[in-house]
Amino acid sequence: MVNDYEKLFRENDRLKEDLERSKKDNEQYQQLEKNLKDTLLVAQKTAEEVTTNARKNAEEMRENTAKECQNMRREAEMHAKSQLDEAADKVRSIVAEYDRLVREKNQFLRKIKVAMESELAVVSETLDMLPDPEREEHQLKAAGTQAEPLQKAIQEQQPAPAAAAMKKEEQEG
Repeated sequence: MVNDYEKLFRENDRLKEDLERSKKDNEQYQQLEKNLKDTLLVAQKTAEEVTTNARKNAEEMRENTAKECQNMRREAEMHAKSQLDEAADKVRSIVAEYDRLVREKNQFLRKIKVAMESELAVVSETLDMLPDPEREEHQLKAAGTQAEPLQKAIQEQQPAPAAAAMKKEEQEG
């Protein structure tokens, strides 16, 4: 019995030690479980923060990109307008230069025309003042052919002695 008692006592001590060890192990596991839960909570919060920040950054990047695109479009439109304005100015300048040249050409041609008309008038006056044998010959012929029918008509209307006198005058003249 003592032996049994001693055996029971040792077994009780061993069981107490096992129980104590089990309690310590259980406490360690509970602490580990608590640490894991805390770590999971921190990881979850971190993941949520990262996701939120990523969404926020993505939205900001999208907005910034949209603004940059608008600015680039505005700059391109302004550049195109500037080029169009510059081209229009060049066209106006070229048209003005063309008009100026046309006016100068017309003015020059008018001056040439006036000078030529003046010279032509001088030539005509000079020709009119110079004797023209061909013209005089032509005028004499024309006067002679016109005078013959007139002389015949006069002779026919005058009595015979007057006609004889006229013939005599012609021969003398």
